[in-house]
Amino acid sequence: MNSPSPFIRQLEQPLWWARLRQRFRSRWTFVALQVLDLLTTVAVFHAGGVELNPLVARLTLHFGRLGGVVMSKVIAVVLAMGVRRLIWVVNIFYAGLICWNLIVLFLLSARAHTGH
Repeated sequence: MNSPSPFIRQLEQPLWWARLRQRFRSRWTFVALQVLDLLTTVAVFHAGGVELNPLVARLTLHFGRLGGVVMSKVIAVVLAMGVRRLIWVVNIFYAGLICWNLIVLFLLSARAHTGH
């Protein structure tokens, strides 16, 4: 038995799934995720957190906390412009990283409010 053609499989996918896939394949989504990662990372710094990525931590030693994170974002954008086919993988990674930053921010804020 033959499998359905890609066109037929595409028609079977829900519209929301097709739109989500299109968004995650966008370079603009990547840039927006970089900005959100920068903002959430700075918020975590202000709440008392530290950078766990060894490369970014090294950059923060040389350029300061904000400068190091901004430098890492510039490097990420330059590298991502050359990987068009895999940008969706990178976008999913950064979406997860932003969620992690938000969890850390919540936990640090909760700890600060309880006095521990």
